Amino acid sequence: MTTGVAARRAARSIPPWPATRPLREWQLAALEAVAAHPGRSFLAAAAPAAGKTTFGLRVAHEMLSSGRVARVVVVAPTTHICRQWAADAARYGIDLEPNRPNSEGLEPADRHGVAVTYQTVAAGPGVHRRGCRRPTLLIADEPHHMGEHAAWGARSREAFDGAVLRLLLSGTPFRSDSSAIPWVTYDEDGVSRADFTYGYTDALLDGVCRPITFQFYDGDMEWVSGGRRRSASFDVVLPAQEAARRLRTALDPDGEWLADVLRAADERLSAVRAASHPDAGGLVVASDKEHAGKIAAKLGAIAGEPAEIVTSDEPDSSARIAAFSKGSRRWLVSVLMVSEGVDIPRLRVGVYATAARTELFFRQVIGRFVRRTPAPRAQMSYLFLPADPRLKELAARVEEERNHALEQKPEPDEREAVERAASEGERFAALSSSARPDDVITSSMRPGDALQLFYDPPPTATAPPPQVAPAAPQASHAASELDRAAEAEPGYARRERLREERSRLVGLVSRKTGEPHRSIHARMNRLTGARSVASATIAQLERANELLLAELRR
Repeated sequence: MTTGVAARRAARSIPPWPATRPLREWQLAALEAVAAHPGRSFLAAAAPAAGKTTFGLRVAHEMLSSGRVARVVVVAPTTHICRQWAADAARYGIDLEPNRPNSEGLEPADRHGVAVTYQTVAAGPGVHRRGCRRPTLLIADEPHHMGEHAAWGARSREAFDGAVLRLLLSGTPFRSDSSAIPWVTYDEDGVSRADFTYGYTDALLDGVCRPITFQFYDGDMEWVSGGRRRSASFDVVLPAQEAARRLRTALDPDGEWLADVLRAADERLSAVRAASHPDAGGLVVASDKEHAGKIAAKLGAIAGEPAEIVTSDEPDSSARIAAFSKGSRRWLVSVLMVSEGVDIPRLRVGVYATAARTELFFRQVIGRFVRRTPAPRAQMSYLFLPADPRLKELAARVEEERNHALEQKPEPDEREAVERAASEGERFAALSSSARPDDVITSSMRPGDALQLFYDPPPTATAPPPQVAPAAPQASHAASELDRAAEAEPGYARRERLREERSRLVGLVSRKTGEPHRSIHARMNRLTGARSVASATIAQLERANELLLAELRR
């Protein structure tokens, strides 16, 4: 065995699963279900914040350790979530390279796999199909994205039909437009069947997720459409287009409705911070970038500190979300970026300030507020939103364990009415709005009430409150040496740092000698045995940088 091969195998070895991160009961049960499953596709449906990522990584850890697979591919909705998967994997000694471009080909053998987006797979299925020549585990995070575009589903199948196991992890195993999801099993009625389910009810009873209170606000909205002046509260039944315009009037950042709701939400956040959670944060989900900017300006004036704005088209959005998650700033205003998969456990208060009214999107937003933190004990979250009838209906159904259904005649998507109204701006103008508190949906004490699981019973003299299970030990900050090393600098981050250092050193050598950058890189690759900079191992990158420093010193 050559030294190079031995080094690569040593780099790819998997350390034992850290004892400081035991699995939750549902994860252990799901792990047994995967082991007993006879097929090559497994759908696990679990509530947001229940620990799907940890479960998926435990499956990957066991399959890599046993030699059943040689590599792991995680496919996720966004580049930010891909980096999040890579960071989480590093805690367990699994080295995933996030967002590796198709142009760079397969990942080198010194790492355990990659984490890429569905869009990346659709753009280059051949690369991933070739990768499956080595035994591969596919982990598809929120696989409904494979149904968003016909090409995405078809190319995902092309890329991963050869995988040893396709593990589908979903918190929302259904789609608003009823499109089929690859590798999902449907019954004769067109209803999907998960191979393992762990729902909101289970998660709340186990103390894994927070309960949530929906605070609705009604008001008097006035607008002009079709040449007519109109006014209505949310109690009035309107045609779909006018209902959409009423909602947009309430969400107008220049109106009083939104200003009043933002003030109420900020007061609630202050109360949560003062009571037991001093670094609790708030999130406003805005309609678009301009809307987010105006909301942030209002929030800054209300809260007394600037609100962070994050939109999906900004290159540093992932870093800014991470900074907000670890910090103590009060408010984050976002467009789409945090609708799913983003982990900010300190979020306790939210404002739903978008016209989107699909169940999928609504549930994804709810998922941002239900992740528990180790403290405090009482962790009710609060979402402020318009008293729009459709949103009330969705809030009342959040707890339902609903499967994905393939309907013969799907109802029109709610977004169509909203977008139709939005495209007729010349016939619509918001005039004024006001806000007043409306319904609060928490639950009643009646057994069997549909919203019972969102109820947080107060302590009484005769019936002490049930002991909430502590947040999962895997969320504890106590970590092994492996954990600390991975969190300090995961393998992918170290490679990125070494590549940046190499680029800087190559620039310095080029200025000193006049040699082109490309020529210097090619020479370093020859000297270190690397095929390219992108394919270089950590050892090869470190060696190249040492050689470049030596040249600069001469």
